Amino acid sequence: MKRRLSTIILVAIAITLVLTACTPGTTGSTKTNGEVDSTASSSKSPVKITYFNTSAEVNTMFEDMFKRYNEIYPDVVIELIPTGIGEGQQEKLQSLYASGNAPTFMNVDPANVIEYEDHLLEFTTENAPWLSLASDGAVDGGTFGGKVLGAPWSVQGYGLLYNKRVVDEVFGEGNFDPATINTRDALQKFFEKIEAAGVPATMLHGANWSIGGHYLTLSYAVQGPATSDGTGFIDKIKAGTAKIEDSPIFQGYMDTLDLLAKHNYNKADPLVADFNKDIQAFAEGKCATFFMGDWAWTSLVTLENIDEEYGFIPVPWSNNPGDYGNTEVVMVLPKFQCINKSQNTPEQQQAALDALGWMLSEPEGQQFFIDAGFFMPYKNVRDDVVYNSMTTSISEYAQKGKTINLGCFSYISGDAWTETGNLMLKYLVGAIDRDELAKGINDYWQSVK
Repeated sequence: MKRRLSTIILVAIAITLVLTACTPGTTGSTKTNGEVDSTASSSKSPVKITYFNTSAEVNTMFEDMFKRYNEIYPDVVIELIPTGIGEGQQEKLQSLYASGNAPTFMNVDPANVIEYEDHLLEFTTENAPWLSLASDGAVDGGTFGGKVLGAPWSVQGYGLLYNKRVVDEVFGEGNFDPATINTRDALQKFFEKIEAAGVPATMLHGANWSIGGHYLTLSYAVQGPATSDGTGFIDKIKAGTAKIEDSPIFQGYMDTLDLLAKHNYNKADPLVADFNKDIQAFAEGKCATFFMGDWAWTSLVTLENIDEEYGFIPVPWSNNPGDYGNTEVVMVLPKFQCINKSQNTPEQQQAALDALGWMLSEPEGQQFFIDAGFFMPYKNVRDDVVYNSMTTSISEYAQKGKTINLGCFSYISGDAWTETGNLMLKYLVGAIDRDELAKGINDYWQSVK
């Protein structure tokens, strides 16, 4: 069932919204009815700015958004620098900086904000008054070293997606309760029942960002509900005072990964890592579950003749239903909008500030995100939005307080995805054993300064 989520997710991230007015930047002025007056341009010649996007599944959305923005504000031209799913996004960004062609503004991971913080423009109440429309909690998420360097734009979640039609055909319509999957043994029985009906039980996307960036990160985040629990565990591994193999949580998640691998739709070729192919197969009901996030909707919704009703199941790591992580799914502010100040002129920086204000706080800009299925943590999003079933499922966990704090995600840089993610993929195909995997993970973190 689809539901309105405006209040549900905001409660989940423990925020208090402040009613304020949105003030535009210099690109346009505000009419008395609050609409932007596109005739009030202050530029005499077009300002050209670039936008680097790491949410590869919505490159087209940003292309359409920037085309519309140029129609409203012809004095600003935004060039999209797209990345592909599975492409070396971090390496591409590093190359742009190294060549002196850093993008004017960008959509990047928290770790990138930390990596490039000396190059980023600080958002303030003066230059970005539209951020007053965001929740305090969301703004805090983009605050690094006491400075707001990243503007939030979406709340997302992940876990084990399940296709409701496929599961209902096995269990009977309305008879399956995802809350019953609260231990690894329960998950195994669920898989066995699905496969007894002739349907592959699950699917793993064989990419380092999925298995390393998302799955392995659970081993850190579930150390405790506070961000410091996850980051503290990583810090201990860095210092050599802890080894990942000594964590029962890590061992538990690896046991669960073994279970997922055993029932993997892609087990004949686990490293195929074709995102569009995996989405298509899942959407057609060729497997019952998929370890993935609600961002999958933005790709899935473009397909024809596919299922549209989905939900989430937690990924249990033990056989104790009371263990943190066994009954929760992840909710996170996964990416932030940032502006480069080191390789762009003040005029370009202002153009980026104005564009972001329109994208994040103006109804027409917000609509592009809404149509793509994103939940935006801004108080002025229209309250009649009906979200897709994936986002709705995440919100239901949030309403019950059943979410995993992925605050330690800021530590999980693209380098970590590559290095530890590649180790996870080697483990997945049996090229290394668990002891070798653990040693590689420990060695990686101890090499990080």
